[in-house]
Amino acid sequence: MKITGKVQAIIFHNESNGYTVMVIKSSSSITAVGETFEIEAGDEVELEGNYTTHKDYGQQFSFKTCVKIMPKDSVALIQYIADNVKGIGKKTAKNIVNMFGEDVKDVIRFSPNRLLEVQGMNEEKIEVLNDFFTNEWEKWNAVEYLASFGVSSLTASRIFDVLKEETITIVKENPYSLLEFVRTLDFKTIDMVGLNQGIAIDNKSRIRYGILHFLNVITEFGHTCIDEEFFKKYACENLRVDLDVIESGIASLRMSEDIYISEIDGKNYIFRKALYLAEQNIASHVAMHAKQIMPKVNYEKKLNEVKNTIGITLSEKQKEATINALSNSISVITGGPGTGKTTIIKCIIEVLTSMKKSYVLTAPTGRAAKRISETTSKQAKTMHRLLEISKIDDRDLDTFLNYIVKTIEAEVVIVDEASMIDTLMMNNLFKAIKPTTQVILVGDVNQLPSVGPGNVLKDIIDSNVVVTTELNEIYRQSKESSIIVNAHRVNSGLYPEFQSKDSDLYFIKSESMDEALGEITSLVSYRLSNFANINPMLDLQVLTPTKKTDLGTINLNKVLQNILNPKKDESKCKEIAGKEFRQGDKVMQIINNYDKEFVQGVEMGAGIYNGDIGYVTNIDNMLEKLTVLFEDGKEIDYDFKELDQLELAYAITVHKSQGSEYDYVILPIYSGYPKLFTRNLLYTAMTRAKKMLIIIGNRNMVNYMVDNIGEKNRKTGLKTKIIENI
Repeated sequence: MKITGKVQAIIFHNESNGYTVMVIKSSSSITAVGETFEIEAGDEVELEGNYTTHKDYGQQFSFKTCVKIMPKDSVALIQYIADNVKGIGKKTAKNIVNMFGEDVKDVIRFSPNRLLEVQGMNEEKIEVLNDFFTNEWEKWNAVEYLASFGVSSLTASRIFDVLKEETITIVKENPYSLLEFVRTLDFKTIDMVGLNQGIAIDNKSRIRYGILHFLNVITEFGHTCIDEEFFKKYACENLRVDLDVIESGIASLRMSEDIYISEIDGKNYIFRKALYLAEQNIASHVAMHAKQIMPKVNYEKKLNEVKNTIGITLSEKQKEATINALSNSISVITGGPGTGKTTIIKCIIEVLTSMKKSYVLTAPTGRAAKRISETTSKQAKTMHRLLEISKIDDRDLDTFLNYIVKTIEAEVVIVDEASMIDTLMMNNLFKAIKPTTQVILVGDVNQLPSVGPGNVLKDIIDSNVVVTTELNEIYRQSKESSIIVNAHRVNSGLYPEFQSKDSDLYFIKSESMDEALGEITSLVSYRLSNFANINPMLDLQVLTPTKKTDLGTINLNKVLQNILNPKKDESKCKEIAGKEFRQGDKVMQIINNYDKEFVQGVEMGAGIYNGDIGYVTNIDNMLEKLTVLFEDGKEIDYDFKELDQLELAYAITVHKSQGSEYDYVILPIYSGYPKLFTRNLLYTAMTRAKKMLIIIGNRNMVNYMVDNIGEKNRKTGLKTKIIENI
C-alpha cells in the first residue's frame, strides 16, 4: 500500500545503510521505518509498504520505497515570498498565489493594485512586493527552475546570490560545479538535480564531488581519515558505480592534491587535503617545540617566592605539573574535575608575572574563556578573538586551512579546555605561535573530543614526545562531592554509585520515556525550586545525549519552553521553520558568525560563536527583528531570515555543553543511537554540574555507557605524524 504525508521528525538515521525511523503526518501521525538517504524533516514523501506491529514500539509503517514529492511551482513561490519579502508571511503569500494562480507573477509585476483584493495586503506591502519582484525577477526564475528538482527556495536563493544571472546556465552545464561556489550546499541535493537532468551516473564531476562529499561525511564523526579499502566499498555502494570508477576518481583527486593517502599502522588511509596538511603542520610544530632545550631556571624557588602571594599550598603532583609547564617549550597538563588544574594555571601565571614574562590565556569557546577568567581573575580570550579569525565559513576547510592569523607576541600561551580544540583550529593556533613561544595545553583528555574532526590533545599525549603531567588525585573539598567522585569512577570504567539522600548526585529510575519526561517536567515546574530555591531559567540546565526522541533537545525544548516561558502575547512570538521563539526564551547560537555586529555596554564589535547562550529580550514583527542579550553582555539583533542561527536552549546536547559549568543539571538517559551513548559523553555530562546532578532514566543504559568507549576510537594521523617528525 502507499501513503503520502509530511516528515515531521527524523528519530533515527544510519548513514551507512540508510535505515531510518521517522514520524509522518498523513491523516494522523505515523511512525515509519525503512531505508532512505535523502529525506529531511519538512519533506513531502510517498511511501510504499505495509503496517507492522513491533513488540516494543507498537504499530509502524514498514516501507520498501520512499520517494520525495517535488514541490509544485506554487509551493516554491509561496515559500519564496514568505522568506524574502518583509511584512508578508506564509499565510498571506498563500492567499496571493491561490487567488491569482498561474497569473500571479504577472499580477505582482504589472498589475499590483489587484493585490488589494487579497486579505492581509495593503498599499505598503504591495509596493514592497512589487519592488522586490521587479528587482529580483532573474532570481525568481532561478528559484523556480531549481525548485523543479526539489531544491528549497532558501537554498536556491543562496545559490543565486553567488552565481547571479549565470545560475541556470551553470546548473544546466554542470550542477556539481555549484559545490565549488556555494559551500553550504549538500552533495545529495545537487546529485538529485544532476541525475534528474540526465547526467550519467559515472560522470567524472559526479564521482569527484561524491568522493569529497563522503569524505566529509566521515569527518562529521570526528575522523580526519578513513581506511582506503573500506572507503572504496562505501563510495561504490553510495554512488552506485563499479570499483574501477571510484579508483579512477581517487587517482584523479590525488593528482590534483585534493586528497592525500598516507600509511598508518600498515594500512593506507585517505585524507581530505585540509585535514592532512593541518595535521602535518601541527606535527612539525609540536616536534620542533618538543626538541627545544629551554634555559635552566630554578622554578621550585620561584614557586616558593610567590606562594604567599597566592595563598595556595601545592601538592607534589601539582608542583611537578607547574614546574614541567614552565620548564618546557611545550607541555600538557591533564586531569579530571577536582584535581587542581585551575590552581596550577593560577600558579603559572603568578610565576610568569614575577619574572615579567608576557602571557596570554585562551580557550576554544566564549563560555570556556569566561569561566577561566572568573576562576583565575585574569583576562582570557577566545581563540577566535586571539587569532583574529573572522569573515570565514568554518565548513570551507581549504580557506580555513590557509587563513592568515594574527601572530601571538606573548612569550607564553596557556590554552585551557584544550580537549575541545579540533585539527583545523589547532593548526591555526600553531601558525600564530613563534618558535620561541612556550605552549601550555591544559585539559581533560577523558572528556568528549572536539566537535570538529580530530582528537588533537589525546594524539599529542599518546605520541609520548611532549612532557605530560596527569593529575589523578582528588583534593579534599572535591572528595566531598558525589558528582566528582562518581565522575572519576565512570572514567575508570566503574559504575556510578547513587545515594538516596544527602548527596549532590541523584538517580531517578524511569520505566519509559514518558515517565522520564514526566519526572523532568515536575522537577523543572516546582520540585527543584521548592527543594533548592533556584531560578530554573538561570540556574538549571537540561543536558541530553541526543537531539531526537522524546528525551532529545527538539522535544524537550518545546516542553520546557511551555513550562518556563508560556506564550502570553502573540505579537512577541515568531514561528519559523517549525520553531517558535518567544520573548524571554533561552536560546543558543549554533554557528560561528564572525561578522554579526553586537553592542556590549558602550562598545561595538562583531562576532558571535557556536555555543553562546542568551535570552530573547524583544521580538518586533513589524521590523522583522529579534533581539538577544547574551550571557557575556553582547546584545544582538537578528533579522527573521537569520533565525536558523538560533535554537532554544532550555535543553542542549552534551556536546554543546563542553567548556561550560552549571549549578544544577538534569540528565535524561534512556535509549537512543548506541554510538552516542559513550563513557566520554556520560563523564563529560557529569562534570558539567557544580551543585547538583540528577540523572533520570534507565540504570542499565547508564552502565552501558560506562562500558562503551567507542567515542575514543577516532581515526586520525596526527600521532603518527608527530612521531615521524621526531
